[in-house]
Amino acid sequence: MQLYELKEQLLKKTLQPLYIFTGEEMAVANIYIDKIANIMNTKPIRAESVASIYGKLQNKSLMNKANCYVIRDDKEYLSQDKVWDNLNNGIVQGDNIIILLYTNIDKRSKFYKHHSELLTEFNKLTPQVLAKYIKKEIGLDFKYGEQLAELCNCDYSRIMLECDKLKHLAAARNCDIHIAYISAIKEKLIYAEPKDVIFEFIDAVCKREIKRSYKLYDELKAIGENPLAIISLLYTNFKSILLVQSAGEGVDIAKRTGLTPWQIKLAKEKGIHYSISDLVRAIKIIRKTEKEIKTGNIEQDMAIDFILVSILFNYIQ
Repeated sequence: MQLYELKEQLLKKTLQPLYIFTGEEMAVANIYIDKIANIMNTKPIRAESVASIYGKLQNKSLMNKANCYVIRDDKEYLSQDKVWDNLNNGIVQGDNIIILLYTNIDKRSKFYKHHSELLTEFNKLTPQVLAKYIKKEIGLDFKYGEQLAELCNCDYSRIMLECDKLKHLAAARNCDIHIAYISAIKEKLIYAEPKDVIFEFIDAVCKREIKRSYKLYDELKAIGENPLAIISLLYTNFKSILLVQSAGEGVDIAKRTGLTPWQIKLAKEKGIHYSISDLVRAIKIIRKTEKEIKTGNIEQDMAIDFILVSILFNYIQ
């Protein structure tokens, strides 16, 4: 069932006995759970599994009013095909409604194929859509809302937490929500997940952009990037730059260097920021550092710092 079909169903208040919600954006799914329970004039009841409430559902005398049961990641139910249709058609639960939540469901499985018409996927919303929710929540301009969504990796629950933080900040400082947002960004009050910026880092080192290199290296350390992976890429890139610079001009550079046209293009784009002797020296330092790590003569945590100081500042050993 598509999301728009679910919305239409709730608008008409024509509920079905069983819902299956899947996807990574469960915070949005919870909004729809609350809407379903609200239509039923009740509160969602969290249960461990279908089996834990199955007997209770069959004993109609215990049911004074209809309930909305929410069950998350019931792995056993995925293979209990003998009772699937009983719940799908409301034979067991009567006026009660069951909502099954699964973070992931194998689309090749029998369960997925059998329940495809009952399944609603809640995938991450786009920054543009989330910006509308943010504007509605705290009145933040659309362009800032998009930025906030991207900072929060389009995670709706995180975005709502940050919105709450911004409301409190604006109230505490007695300022406009936009001023509060700008202040929060400058003061790093909004947490941004570190990104894998390894290729940007390699590019910065090859272009001898010192400040940018160290900034990106901090991000790589934050996500625990393997130093040997960084060293391997540094070696490959510096070697390509050396081969291209040494080859000079001509139409047969690929033949003379052994590089592909794409590798040559990338090497040329990095420009000339090191002399031939600097490049040779950099390659020797990178190879030596890699060997020292593997033989245990240098700690991995210190290796990239040593390479950066040696190459970017042309440190004489």
